[in-house]
Amino acid sequence: MPNSNKKLIKIFPDELVSGTVTNQKELDDAFLKYPNFSKAYIQTALYWEETRKWYEENWPKVSNYLDKNFLDKFRMEEEHHARAWEFHLASVFLEKNLNLQEKTWKIGPDFCIITPVGKKIWVEAITCDLGIIDPVEPRPIMQPGKIYSFGGKIEDTHRPRALRITNAIGTKLEKFNAYLTNTKSNVSKEDCLLIAINGDAIQHFADPAMLFKRSVFGQGPDVLVRVPGQEKLNGGFYKPTPMIIKKKNGLEEEIPANFLEMDEFSKISAVLYCGHNVSHSWMNGFNIGDDFLFAYHSNPKNPIPENTFKFGHGIRKDSKTGTIEDKEQIDLTIGNSATQTS
Repeated sequence: MPNSNKKLIKIFPDELVSGTVTNQKELDDAFLKYPNFSKAYIQTALYWEETRKWYEENWPKVSNYLDKNFLDKFRMEEEHHARAWEFHLASVFLEKNLNLQEKTWKIGPDFCIITPVGKKIWVEAITCDLGIIDPVEPRPIMQPGKIYSFGGKIEDTHRPRALRITNAIGTKLEKFNAYLTNTKSNVSKEDCLLIAINGDAIQHFADPAMLFKRSVFGQGPDVLVRVPGQEKLNGGFYKPTPMIIKKKNGLEEEIPANFLEMDEFSKISAVLYCGHNVSHSWMNGFNIGDDFLFAYHSNPKNPIPENTFKFGHGIRKDSKTGTIEDKEQIDLTIGNSATQTS
């Protein structure tokens, strides 16, 4: 538990919160008054009251599990969303009574969870952005009364999003490998690695589970199949998508989309994905952590002990049959979980 004797700086200073805004002009004035603060940070302090109160309530609980300079980074434009994701993760882990370790190390991943059997799970947190080369299109702003047309190739929208997810995985695996060779870190080759990705910036209106499975297990969109001799089309099949096309400088490169089956990525025990932001997950009446998707490597070097995560959905792929199991993760000592295969 955090040290109660430590004087904690407020996550939102009183002088900022006291200037609560009522219209866009007042909000724009606040942006000008606090040019060194993230706009999202200012909006949370002055306008999104429910979200601000949630941060204020949880800040004393999670502060010792975050970096010492967390608050400075949380207020910065270029860092705010990444730090908000770390705050979100720490809050969920503590809410779910996981044995999260206080942040005492200077070199190493973002979080460390120790399981009941003594296994270390290192968590590397990362957020997706729209990208610069072959970017994801910004979220469309729908205007009331305006008629919109929909169409085009669905792959053109999914492909760059999938690349943002795979890039995030590659970035964090590279960092983890560096920690393994750094004598100043406490990371060992027997430890588990969980890469935790937030995709709120790229998700838009897509289904998070569909996009995530497409990115790490190569699952393509659902298709209907005509079986000879049967009048009706049969659903429930999916078209495998083994590659993601990466475009750069006029060239195309094929990127495998089944990372969590490949031996080269077996140091990754699992990848966690959330396609929503803090307010969606905590303020909309959901059970906390239900929107977390855990994809487990088919043959990891260090598997995460069964029943460690008792929330969200666990996704596994049978490499022999190609069947992808999507199972609600609950406490196995209480009851059996419902299973959905695709």
